[in-house]
Amino acid sequence: MNFEGFSHLKIHAPNLEFFDIGGIFQGVTFENTRLLTVISIGLYVNAPADLSTVKKGTSNLLKFFSHIPQIQRLEVQSYFLKYLAIGNVPGRLPVACLSLNYLSMRINFNDHMEIKTAFCLFTSSPNLFELEMLARPDEESTTHPPTSFWAGNNDSGCLFDNLRIARVFDISSTKPELDFLKFLLANSPKLEKLTIKPGSVDGGMEFLKELLRYRRASVLAEIIYMDT
Repeated sequence: MNFEGFSHLKIHAPNLEFFDIGGIFQGVTFENTRLLTVISIGLYVNAPADLSTVKKGTSNLLKFFSHIPQIQRLEVQSYFLKYLAIGNVPGRLPVACLSLNYLSMRINFNDHMEIKTAFCLFTSSPNLFELEMLARPDEESTTHPPTSFWAGNNDSGCLFDNLRIARVFDISSTKPELDFLKFLLANSPKLEKLTIKPGSVDGGMEFLKELLRYRRASVLAEIIYMDT
């Protein structure tokens, strides 16, 4: 469901199991939604970069996950990850998402806070089975790459213990993207299939050569490269 005209959404629905929405808003809160298992949510405008109005100690990420303990499938579309990254981002959530087995995120691989938020979700989802990461190349081309976050966390101890399927789409072979792929392969001991689809065909062969050099924690991991 798409909508406009609301600044804040407060979802109070004790029997709700599925939630799929996209639009332009400033905030979303779940209350009494302990049965909710599937969420797909998209923010269609860029979240504000100015954090001066954010209250000290607050966290959009913590507020979002505080009342969805049974979440099994989560799709973070458009700019919603940037919204979740506003405020304090912990290393992991206070309560792990033990039921979360599918995660899809649209991400700017050059945005440190979005990367930190994604990492928090990874560390808090020990039973993740399927992961999809979609780059936002329009933003990545206008921001400066941060110091490599993924390279600094490459020895995180097989973070994706149960991950079997991964997809990384719309990438352009930037260093942060390559560092993430290296991180993913090195920390997924049960990975069976990694599908990569670039945003363009430029430099495709060099990208493949670089990718094949990366260490794989899973000897069964198959890498599929899709031309655009």
